[in-house]
Amino acid sequence: MWLWGCLAPHPPIIVPEVGRGREREASATLKGMQDLAERLRDKRPEVLLVLSPHAPFGDGLMFVDALRFEGGLQKFGVDGTLFETPGGCDASHDLVDFLKSSIPVPRWGTETFQLDHASVVPLTWFHKAWGNLPPLVLANPIGLGLQAAFSLGKLLSEFKDFRSWALLASGDLSHRVTPEAPAGYHPDGSRFDALVMESIRRNDAQALLDLDPAFIDRAGECGLRSALALLGLAGKNPIEVLSYEAPFGVGYGTALWECPGNTENKYGARLPGLARASIRHYLETGRRLAEDEAKSLYPGHELWEARQACFVSLKNRTDGSLRGCIGTLEPTCPSLGEEILQNAISSAMRDPRFEPVTLSELPGITVSVDVLGSPERISGPESLDPRRYGVIVEKGNRRGVLLPDLEGIDNVEEQLAVASRKAGLPGPDGADLWRFTVDRHLESGKQ
Repeated sequence: MWLWGCLAPHPPIIVPEVGRGREREASATLKGMQDLAERLRDKRPEVLLVLSPHAPFGDGLMFVDALRFEGGLQKFGVDGTLFETPGGCDASHDLVDFLKSSIPVPRWGTETFQLDHASVVPLTWFHKAWGNLPPLVLANPIGLGLQAAFSLGKLLSEFKDFRSWALLASGDLSHRVTPEAPAGYHPDGSRFDALVMESIRRNDAQALLDLDPAFIDRAGECGLRSALALLGLAGKNPIEVLSYEAPFGVGYGTALWECPGNTENKYGARLPGLARASIRHYLETGRRLAEDEAKSLYPGHELWEARQACFVSLKNRTDGSLRGCIGTLEPTCPSLGEEILQNAISSAMRDPRFEPVTLSELPGITVSVDVLGSPERISGPESLDPRRYGVIVEKGNRRGVLLPDLEGIDNVEEQLAVASRKAGLPGPDGADLWRFTVDRHLESGKQ
C-alpha cells in the first residue's frame, strides 16, 4: 500500500551543520522541506523506497541491498554519523521480483552501506520528524531511459504489498540556472527547471518524455528520472508543489503526492499545512507570511478566490489537550487562504486561555482547520446534533461558539451548557440559537 511520494532536493549546504548560516540563502527550500516533514510526521511508512541518482549505478534500476544503512556528511565537514537505519532486505527482494520482468534490476549487496548525500540530505528531515527512520530500500534510476523511469513509477503504483510504502524521489534539477552556478551557466537551465516544475504542477509527464537529449545535457540535471518516477506513481492524482528556487545556480524543487485513499478531503492536508506554515513563519520572523509566498507553497483557486470562515485549532500531540483555538463565524478576509493565515497566528499567539506558542513546542502540536458553512438560526435545541452541527448561543452582546464533534460533548444539553459558559451566560434560556456545519481538515488520521 502506497501512502505518499515526494520529490526532494539534496544540496548538503541546506543542512545547518554544513551550511553554517549559508543555508538561509535557500529559505524557500528550507520551508519546503520543513513543511514536507511536518505534513508527513504522522505518515511514517513501514518501508521507505529511496531513489537516489548518486547511489551506486548500473544498467536499469540499481538496488543496494544492505543489512544496515548509515547516514553521514563527513565529506562536507560534519563529523560522525547522523543516523542509522536497517535495510529492508525482504521488502527489496519482493519489489525486485515484481519489477524484474519489466525492467533490468541489478543488485549489489553489503552488510553496512554508507548512504550518499542525495539520500542523507532529505532523510535528515524525516529522521528529525519521525525520531527514527523505517527500513530503507535504496535504488538508483540513472540507468533507466526517460520512458522507463516513468514506467517504473507506473509499475510501483501496481505493486501490492502487506506493508505500507512511501517514495522519496531525490533529485536536484538544473545545475546551470544562473551565471554563478558551479557547473557553468546555460540559458537552457532555467527553461529545463520551468518545464519540470510545470509538468509536476499539471501532473503531465509528456513534455518531459519528449525532451531532446541534447537539451537535457545542456541543463546539467540529476533529478529528471526521479521526477518521472514520481509522476508515474501518482497517476492522474494531483502532486502539490511545495517550493522551487535556484539560490546557488542549482534548481531545487520539493513536491508531495499523497495517495487519495489516505487523504481526508479534497484539500488533503493543505489547509492545516498552510496554518502550520503561517504559525512557523510568524514565530521565526515576527511577521505574517506574505500572501504571494503562501500561494506558491499552497496553490489552488479554491483557497485564494473563495471567501469562507474558518477556525484553526491546536492540540498537544502527546495527550490531545487543547493548545489554542481561534476562528471567525463569517469571512473577514478576501479568501479562505488569507482567513487561515490570520486565524492560525491568532490561535497560536492570541487565545486568552493560553500562553503564546513557542517555536520549540510547535513540532509537538497538531493543527486542524474547520471550514464553516453559513450559520442558520434555529427555533430550539431539537434542531441540534452535537456530532453534526456546531452551535452559537447569543444574548445581547454576549456570544458563545462551540464546534461540532468534540471529545466529551455527547449530547445537546452538554453542547449548549459549554457554549453558554463561553458566552458568560448561566444557560441558553432566552438566548438566540444558531447552528452551522464544518468541513474538518486534519494533519493526520486523528486529531
